[in-house]
Amino acid sequence: MKFIILITVLFCVVVCAHSQVVSYQAPAEAVASDRYQVKVNGKDIFTYKNEVSSIAYFSFSGKIEVEITTMHDMKWVDIRPKNLNINPLFSGHILRFSLDKPCNLSIELNGEITQPLYLFAAPPEVNPPTAAIDKIKYFEGGKIHNAGQIVLKSDETLYIAGGAIVQGTVYAADAKNVKIMGRGILDGKLVTDQMVVLDRCDNALIEGIIIQDSKTWTVVPKWCNNLTVNNLKEVCWRTGTDGLDLCGSSHVRVQNCFFRNNDDNIVLKCWAISEGKYAVKTAEKGPDMKDIEVSNCVFWNMPWGNAIEIGFELKCDKISGIVFKDIDVIHTERGAVLSIHNGDFATVENILFENIRVEDAMHKLIDVAIFRSQYSIDRPTTDADRKAAYMHGAWDGVSTIPKGQEAYHAKFRGQVRNIVFKNISVIDSQFPFSIISGYDANHAVENITIDNLTIMGKRVKNAKEGRFFIENAKGAVFK
Repeated sequence: MKFIILITVLFCVVVCAHSQVVSYQAPAEAVASDRYQVKVNGKDIFTYKNEVSSIAYFSFSGKIEVEITTMHDMKWVDIRPKNLNINPLFSGHILRFSLDKPCNLSIELNGEITQPLYLFAAPPEVNPPTAAIDKIKYFEGGKIHNAGQIVLKSDETLYIAGGAIVQGTVYAADAKNVKIMGRGILDGKLVTDQMVVLDRCDNALIEGIIIQDSKTWTVVPKWCNNLTVNNLKEVCWRTGTDGLDLCGSSHVRVQNCFFRNNDDNIVLKCWAISEGKYAVKTAEKGPDMKDIEVSNCVFWNMPWGNAIEIGFELKCDKISGIVFKDIDVIHTERGAVLSIHNGDFATVENILFENIRVEDAMHKLIDVAIFRSQYSIDRPTTDADRKAAYMHGAWDGVSTIPKGQEAYHAKFRGQVRNIVFKNISVIDSQFPFSIISGYDANHAVENITIDNLTIMGKRVKNAKEGRFFIENAKGAVFK
């Protein structure tokens, strides 16, 4: 035992000599986790408690040693995403591992996912502000701020310092060059509106913060262009809490994010109206959506919605040039991992899903469909009609077509074509099924390529091997 302790101490000395750790003082009123205590290079990191998890966060450079003490008697530890190949040493109530690059982790003990520890290890900030100055709305660390609605105008920055908890929402409209930055927490405990709404903004940045306890859609860019979302973390568990709703927006980069939501983690939608509290009718249909890339993210989708979604509401001419790549989906508790649900008249084409690793999918893997839904233009108009038309099956929110009305409803249907799924791997848990389903012969799903899909290490060569249901589709190819 003395030898083990000596080795651990020596290791920490070596690690600490070549690393830097920045921790953040929590507010005195913050609720500490009763399940986990975290140290990094021997430094205590405050660990927050919420309804579904514990959260510890810090910034660092170099190589660090993480030590976690837990109330659990550990017999098994999963550190996700597993793609990082972090192999902890654990015994009794203590586990240790090292990190040499920023990452966002879910640490799950004894095969349970009810109360994980989220460890958000961020890169160091570069020249962060230290006080409120012209065009910077600054919230200092170590305090809880009841902010209400924070309104940003062109060239303004909202900065939430590490250790700050800001209870409120953020709104910007017709603004350029707005920024939402920091290492602190934007908390939805006291609010019911969407947490961050960017309405018709250009050249916006969201970077580094944590958002928790949203009551509805969490981050909603509407009709925006040139948006960057980097290292955003979300832990939201209430029903309907989409993570990032890209509504009628283009030229978007989303990277290095961690989303746990009880609805779609990330979703592309388009309407003719800017929806919600600030609704403004702007056109008969929404703008085309293009040039969107989502990469290097970790997604945990709870029972509502899907992990990665295009749909249901697609009221524009075209959605194209969309890339999802290098993504780890660590849990999809229901719904689909990768989905395109065209419930309207748009053409969805030239979409790439590449290098996506799936660790736990309890329902569907790939789900591409054209249908009528309760959100469509031709949806049932009353609640009674909606309930009567509800299709009890593989999809939520999909409406049946009354007999003899197929041609009428076909007028409202769009297209889905030229979709590539490349290097998709299900590495653990169960074997999910998949769907490729068009509306009819004139609104078929066309040219779907499944290139190197593997399930538990075995390459899928055809629809039967992959548990695919296919109808009204042309050119579904397995490679």
